[in-house]
Amino acid sequence: MSRFFYHGKANNNTERGKSSIGSTKSLKLGTTKAPAQITVATEERKKELAQVFIENRWHADITVNASAEENISDLEILLAKQNITAAITTKKANRNDPCPCESGKKYKKCCGVS
Repeated sequence: MSRFFYHGKANNNTERGKSSIGSTKSLKLGTTKAPAQITVATEERKKELAQVFIENRWHADITVNASAEENISDLEILLAKQNITAAITTKKANRNDPCPCESGKKYKKCCGVS
């Protein structure tokens, strides 16, 4: 039999307010909840940028304003993130792994002999 006994009601944190767990979650740029904000001068430029967003499956609010300066900073951020590649690491062979030279022997009997 267990020595631990539960006395009282469950604590649901209603007296202290809501929990702050998960409230600092950041939104990803280019999604439906955080679309990219783009301002262009012409309708042709709007169609051109809309095609880029469709190809990459991003969401954007593109406004046409001839008097305002073109603002495509969100698009530049998304394109910069797209060009970043993850670092590729190669795993070193352990003693009992097959040798990477594909001889069919274990590493310790082939290339691992010192």
